Amino acid sequence: MRQLISFIFILFLFGAKAQSSTTNALSYYGLGERANGNHSIYDALGNNNFNYFDSSQLNFFNPASYCLMSTGNTLFSIGLQARESKYSYNGRSEYRLSAMADHFALGFKMKKNMGLSFGLKPFSSRGYSFSQSISTGADSLKYTYSGKGGIEDLYLGFSLGIIQKKKTKFAIGANASYLFGTVSNERQALLIDANTNSGGIGRQSIQMKAFHYELGTFFRQAIGKKQEITLSVVFAPNQNLSASHLNEFYSATNVNTLSTYDTLDYTKTKGQINYGVESKFGLAYQVILHDWKRKTRTLHPQLTVLASYTSFAGVSNTFDQVNSWNSLNSEKVGMGIQFTPEVKFYDNISTLKALEKLNYRVGIYQNKLPYQTVSGNRYIEQGITFGLGMPIIAQQGLSSLNLAVTLGNRGVAEENTTKESFIGLSFGLIVSPASFDRWFRKRKLD
Repeated sequence: MRQLISFIFILFLFGAKAQSSTTNALSYYGLGERANGNHSIYDALGNNNFNYFDSSQLNFFNPASYCLMSTGNTLFSIGLQARESKYSYNGRSEYRLSAMADHFALGFKMKKNMGLSFGLKPFSSRGYSFSQSISTGADSLKYTYSGKGGIEDLYLGFSLGIIQKKKTKFAIGANASYLFGTVSNERQALLIDANTNSGGIGRQSIQMKAFHYELGTFFRQAIGKKQEITLSVVFAPNQNLSASHLNEFYSATNVNTLSTYDTLDYTKTKGQINYGVESKFGLAYQVILHDWKRKTRTLHPQLTVLASYTSFAGVSNTFDQVNSWNSLNSEKVGMGIQFTPEVKFYDNISTLKALEKLNYRVGIYQNKLPYQTVSGNRYIEQGITFGLGMPIIAQQGLSSLNLAVTLGNRGVAEENTTKESFIGLSFGLIVSPASFDRWFRKRKLD
């Protein structure tokens, strides 16, 4: 298993290609759609992705959490997501489907109070396509507008537990990332004629190669024997990210054949992307409920309640030739609830029924997006979420399968604008070695 996972991990890191997880034309702005969540556990909890963690999770959204992983239990996490969107405008509708791998990460505890994680996850993505036909009198032209690409986040994170008492825990951490990838917007003009595919192509691209970092912390306090509260903060200061802007313009006798392109303009300019301050504040409350008596067993259920607030100052650039590109500030609030029928899972595993082995998750969220109409109305995204967590108990490790479903909509309170309703699916696998097969063990010889 170790050799297989190591091979897949290395293959993914060196062969990964940016993919798009969006089909919305609003991803034209900034660096595309920001990755907000992208994890099956936290997607199911109303996108509360940085304020909930324990020893069975690899939460790379809050780097302070790495020190909570169990000693000797390496966690390997991989996720997939898909989204089908329905776009509606003036009584017309269209369906679009997108899918991608959303993360690939590995984490383990280094010492009693230190944790480490590294991996690859999405930073932003762009993906849309639409067209219109215009008659110029003698000829007719078809204009196609499309965007594609993505920015990937190759990160290395470290955490340090400052206070590691039984009832009180306090930790700090940091993620250092290398951001790379390309996002582009393209306009294609095609002469509508049965005998030719001639036309013109204009493309503007942002090529990103830059370093980025974020800081995280949490404070956890037990209240009596059955309650626990966790306060989490993640902060990324304003950062200038190195990038290049590429402006291309071609004419072609056949727009579908690259060899027929004739270069009219090709300009590459170096500059910076100003990535604004991002602040996250979260709360988690856990309580063990009264015991549930059954004929042959007693259950010890647990309830977890989550709430979070995130603000982001937006994106701007130093490229003079880029117009209408910047994105505005955004805000997001989310709430989630998880119900665990048996918190003492491995102590009572032999007596549990199938449905008593699962974690049940629901949530809601609202996101004020960094886009607005010409009249100044902001786009809002709202959604309800739910999902399941299924422990893999074959070897009594910390492995699990997780599934999340999101039902949401996106739009603006204004007529004659495009509305989006969507269903999102997120699937995640966490793999951990069995108790007798520890990874990264330090062996001693007598």
